[in-house]
Amino acid sequence: MATAAAGDPPSYLLLQYTYVPDILEKRGPYREEHLQGAKTMADENKLVMAGALADPVDGAVFIFKNMSKEDVEEFVKQDPYVQHGLVPKYDIRPYMVVATSSIA
Repeated sequence: MATAAAGDPPSYLLLQYTYVPDILEKRGPYREEHLQGAKTMADENKLVMAGALADPVDGAVFIFKNMSKEDVEEFVKQDPYVQHGLVPKYDIRPYMVVATSSIA
């Protein structure tokens, strides 16, 4: 896992999921494990925030802190939504923070 050296600003990666059109009908059996994966990352201070996009619910966004792209790829591979075909597409990109509050 990538970590920021003392005094270096943190680095962020944005993970964006694209959901299948009927995600709300299909996610039930996998939702608890999906949410637990995100909560575990947050508890380990690796995930700053995550959530679904609304109106319409067609994707989700995760913001990881001081993680390598490979680590985020591994998170994706372990996500039951991905494993069961509910996320046909995702993208991982560096996220350049220019302003933040105390929550990040």
